[in-house]
Amino acid sequence: MRKNCKLALLGLFTTGWTSAQIETPELGELRQGKEYNISQKQTFPDFSYQSSGHADLTKIRTKYGLDAIAGKGSDIERAKRLLKWFHEEVPHNDAPNIESLNAISIIDSYRTKKQAHGCYPLSIAMNEVFLAMGFQSRTVICFSGRYPSPEGGHVINSVYIPSLKKWIYMDPQDNAYIMDENDNLLSIAEVRERLISGGVLKLNADANYHGKADDLNDYLYTFMAKNLYRLICPLKSEFGSQTRAKGRTIQYVELLPVASKDPVVDGFETNTNAKTGVNVINFHTNNDRLFWKKP
Repeated sequence: MRKNCKLALLGLFTTGWTSAQIETPELGELRQGKEYNISQKQTFPDFSYQSSGHADLTKIRTKYGLDAIAGKGSDIERAKRLLKWFHEEVPHNDAPNIESLNAISIIDSYRTKKQAHGCYPLSIAMNEVFLAMGFQSRTVICFSGRYPSPEGGHVINSVYIPSLKKWIYMDPQDNAYIMDENDNLLSIAEVRERLISGGVLKLNADANYHGKADDLNDYLYTFMAKNLYRLICPLKSEFGSQTRAKGRTIQYVELLPVASKDPVVDGFETNTNAKTGVNVINFHTNNDRLFWKKP
């Protein structure tokens, strides 16, 4: 999605837990935007999730043998296996997005051309893999609150786990998920809240960037602390939803803290591209409960 989106992920060694002792400038910025407004009414359509029975998602499932990859066991175990498989299948590299943004194009471009992808395409493909296997999932675009430019960003996934009745943070670029002190999986919202409040956070031991173990402090308390200020999700979670073909209308919902300034005009803000004819509509909300509504 951006150049050098891995600036803070230098592949050090700590994957344990950390709590309130950590202080970084990025955490200070995140705390300034901690407040949401849960009384705000919904002004955007409901999020939607494509059924795994859709022809394109069925093709993904059969083409890559996802049933065998996910295996048997709990929904948690299956989701973790899918995350690890995709992380190892397509590596990260900051490069221009390919024209056709879907799981098949993204996976096959690496298989045939060794073309690695940025965090945005990785998240799109991961999202469609989850959808193909019956999980309700979202691509989550994460930006800082820095203006006029957010200075990069990161894109991850939020996956709904029925047995837990909650959304779960997953990052295909780093095979990463986050836990509390009791190894309970955390949502993006819970990770953000614990960063702000100083709660314990643990990173899975096999989280890595190009085979080098992620450092918890760099990954969460610098890199993601900066990028969990603004959160943007496509309104429709479905195959090819982010391919910006001529004449298409793509809708997003952006969660902003009450203290946020108006977002800058960028590729995810409401606009019409005169050259391509792509219409982008971005709804905004300060209500995190509406944004993270259960599917």
